[in-house]
Amino acid sequence: MFEYIITRPMGYIIEFIYNLVQNYGIAIILFTVVIKLILMPLNVKSQKSMRKQQKIQPYLAELQAKYAHDKEKLNRETMKLYKENNISMAGGCLPMLVQMPILVGLYQVIQKPLSYLLHVNFNEPDVIRRVYALRDAYADAKLITRTEEQLANMNQINISQWAQLNGDTDWVINFKMFFLDLANVPSKAFSYIGEIFSGNMEHLSIVLLLIIPILAIISSVGSMKISQSMSGQSNKSDDSASQTANQMSKSMTMMMPVMTGFFTLTLPAGIGLYWIISSVTQIIQQVALNMYFDKKKEDDVVVSVPEQKQLHSKKRKKHR
Repeated sequence: MFEYIITRPMGYIIEFIYNLVQNYGIAIILFTVVIKLILMPLNVKSQKSMRKQQKIQPYLAELQAKYAHDKEKLNRETMKLYKENNISMAGGCLPMLVQMPILVGLYQVIQKPLSYLLHVNFNEPDVIRRVYALRDAYADAKLITRTEEQLANMNQINISQWAQLNGDTDWVINFKMFFLDLANVPSKAFSYIGEIFSGNMEHLSIVLLLIIPILAIISSVGSMKISQSMSGQSNKSDDSASQTANQMSKSMTMMMPVMTGFFTLTLPAGIGLYWIISSVTQIIQQVALNMYFDKKKEDDVVVSVPEQKQLHSKKRKKHR
């Protein structure tokens, strides 16, 4: 199911863009922008939710003062306030949660570019014979014993590289962007850092791949910080709902650098490039939408207070 809903459509989009630009890195950048445009309505909804969280802060403060000695009542009224305004405590995290299945699908596309970009059918006898011939001619000792199925699932990037060495241009994909090979895994750089310090620059391009996880961590944390500041989650509050949101925010702030670093270090650099562009685009969208809402005299973010509604309802009944 995931294959047909997420992975294959993403493969067709990246294939279309790659055929236009003939560069894998640029194709991933443009693909990321396209995905962000598709998810724009979700981001608008999330931004409105965050602005509502900001706007209800004064009402939360009033509730905290009014029910300072009745925590149970405070929690009930706080939850009413959130429910009345359709505010989710995790609303600001929604775009990031949606991004996870996209990352999984993108990993499959990057890991199997011959299947998703060039539509090579690894079940065809001619393809199997060709794969074995390339493996026997160019594979190192670690890969020479791998079966066609193992190579098709885990080593399509290697197959493409072997095809280039063999002059089989119809299986060649340009994984380079500037001086970086996006097919490589950044963690490989740790094996060559010593050589760089000793003056051997042969593997400098692999070591420079460490730039990608570093930028991915910085951009993703920056996006989260901006999201938190816009949602008002940094405000101190005594009610359990706000404490839960603040605790969730702190946990995500601590886990995000670790998760981002692990994924972008251990997966092909193309994943890290997507992560960077996605975070930067998210920041631009957040700032632009915030400016848009600020410029509107009356935006779409209207706060409804349950207690005030009840009071108005009682007054109307008295006048009847």
